[in-house]
Amino acid sequence: MISEYNELRKDKIIRVEENKKKFIINNKDLLLINHVKVDGYLITTGNRCDHLFEIISLKKVFYVELKGSDIKHALEQLLDTIIFCEKFHANFNKDCFIVCSRVPKETPRTQVLKVNLSKKGIKLKVSSNELVVNL
Repeated sequence: MISEYNELRKDKIIRVEENKKKFIINNKDLLLINHVKVDGYLITTGNRCDHLFEIISLKKVFYVELKGSDIKHALEQLLDTIIFCEKFHANFNKDCFIVCSRVPKETPRTQVLKVNLSKKGIKLKVSSNELVVNL
């Protein structure tokens, strides 16, 4: 396992919530998912996202940041977490999710960060208040 701060789950619905921001995984096939608390647990200093979810059988990992409205900072947190976890997820498909209070306009800096993710083959989805992923 990536960390002692993990929880193996096979729930039909897996939800994390913070300050009214919700990230939900609909796990209809009851796949085994490793939920890792990142911020303050796996990584205690520097930029880090809030959660990650490893779907082992699919060789897929979701990096999740629940944020107010600072998309630039959220992207930096996701990128730094991906770099930290590269040794664990080298052969995994990576998806990033930002759930924020509102989706602000893109700045040149956020566009550069998004391009950096895209060049690494990492998908990014940004949504306000709630984001649902179906497996």
